[in-house]
Amino acid sequence: MTDSAQNNDSDCTDKASAKVVISTRELESSEVRSRWIDTLDSTYCELDVDWPDISDSFGAELSVRPFVDVTVSVVRADPHTVIRTPNMISSDPNDDYLLCLITSGTAVIGQHSRSAKLESGAFGILDSSAPFIVDAQTEFEQIVVRAPRAVFAPHLPLEAVAEITGEGFSGRSGISRYVSRLFVDMATDDSLLSPNSSASVAACAMDLLVSAISERTTPFNTTKRVHNKDFRVIQQAMQRHMTDPDYSISDLAAELGMSVRYIHKLFSAAGTTPRTWLNQQRLERARKLLLSTDATISTISVRVGFRDVSHFSRAFRRRFGTSPLHFRMQQLGTSTSSDNG
Repeated sequence: MTDSAQNNDSDCTDKASAKVVISTRELESSEVRSRWIDTLDSTYCELDVDWPDISDSFGAELSVRPFVDVTVSVVRADPHTVIRTPNMISSDPNDDYLLCLITSGTAVIGQHSRSAKLESGAFGILDSSAPFIVDAQTEFEQIVVRAPRAVFAPHLPLEAVAEITGEGFSGRSGISRYVSRLFVDMATDDSLLSPNSSASVAACAMDLLVSAISERTTPFNTTKRVHNKDFRVIQQAMQRHMTDPDYSISDLAAELGMSVRYIHKLFSAAGTTPRTWLNQQRLERARKLLLSTDATISTISVRVGFRDVSHFSRAFRRRFGTSPLHFRMQQLGTSTSSDNG
């Protein structure tokens, strides 16, 4: 690739295709690399970038399409390496999963002492709560799917996902072929979908991905199956009481007849904490309410269990990179200047 063409601000939305497009083209050479790092940080999580030769020109572009619970992005770029370190995880405790699917060129992903070379529709999964590396060795194109942990939790023990992070799925045969093709279609099709249709497409894609992961993981013993069942019961109870900001883990433990220590242990095994998981659930529900109702920001804040709207707005911006009001305007293309939130 070359450093030609134009740059579009990340807040600009192509309403015809519902995509946010970012390009480093026509930027001053001194801006290109810092702008690209900022773009990766705001789109995925805090990351660092290494280039094969800092003196070479660098070109890249990225487009993002939201599917309610997940986002699907397309990255086209010259060779570079993306790294997430323990220090970055401390300053940015993001714990989403990232699926990297290479459609052109090659890249090597690595996590937890596992690595895989990806090309021609192959994909792998990375956990942003742990260090990882993506080394694009050639000019490449990849699709990146960002999915919160909550998407997997009802269907698959997160211990199972942990077994395959950093490994590769060929994308050429079996169920992984269907996964690969569906994510490519989601990334490249310009059809404008309603929020409900987007949610349905995302759910189908994640169901396929869960099936592909299940085929690769070790069957769980009786104890793990019991823990997984208890974990789902706990999550369901927390969702029932989501609107009550005063409902505590002690209240939850008393209701379910479990110990607080056991509840924390189950969440720890899933790589998170009760508070972090519940906060993600609240924000995901808020995002759906913003798209599917006319409720004000203040009303939605109360409905998902935040004590005040300012706390809700700050948490939403940290999670999604924009305010609740701006998010609604971007996704629905409507003016909400009268919203008192």
